[in-house]
Amino acid sequence: MLDNVDLDVHEGEVVVVIGPSGSGKTTLVRCIDQLQPIDSGAIYLDDELLGFEMAGGRLRPLGELDVAAQRRRMAMVFQQFNLFPHRKVIDNVTIGPVESKGQSPADAIRNARLLLERVGLGDKLECYPRQLSGGQQQRVAIARALAMEPRVILFDEPTSALDAELVGEVLEVIRELARDGMTMIVVTHELRFAREVANRCVFMDHGRIVEEGPTAEVLNRPGSERLRAFLSELLSPPALSAVPEKRDQTR
Repeated sequence: MLDNVDLDVHEGEVVVVIGPSGSGKTTLVRCIDQLQPIDSGAIYLDDELLGFEMAGGRLRPLGELDVAAQRRRMAMVFQQFNLFPHRKVIDNVTIGPVESKGQSPADAIRNARLLLERVGLGDKLECYPRQLSGGQQQRVAIARALAMEPRVILFDEPTSALDAELVGEVLEVIRELARDGMTMIVVTHELRFAREVANRCVFMDHGRIVEEGPTAEVLNRPGSERLRAFLSELLSPPALSAVPEKRDQTR
């Protein structure tokens, strides 16, 4: 549940959203993408109200087709990739532009090839998702999002389902998008990535925005005890660690 959230994201800006589990981070991006309804307030994209229209002096929910049309101006990259397992990589990237935007198959394929090259998967067009690593699948998901030519991309913990050694390859693609000026909202727990890429950092707890500001300021000089405790916990070493057993070298 969100509570009195007030947030502006400007064109070309990268905003990271951090916070403990259950703090409302995922709910926030799902509401923006209209995957979850809002009970009050309003969300705008390019000054257009999302999900509602004014009729007879009152707000009325939009129909499914109108909501779908608005949603096509955004793209969502999920934790679990959500690729079609029975379709090849190239088909996963082209299906959205062809089915939702009416793009010709030839144009969609041409664009998909360029996007897959961009995310380092130009040699995986004919593969199925099961033949790819988790990091590669997530990069396909990013290419699929870019194929829709969105105004903004929403990332919901894009590396949380990946093994540690695969995280870097996905974050590098997002860094490249940031350098290209893509507007992004990124829910993440990767603080190093946030410091390198994000213009602003938002800290949420219990559905509220507790702190918001330039990333370095929020992470280096937290103003609330709650954020200080969260950062301390996130940066603390693990409670358990495994080390190789020492073998007796004397015989």
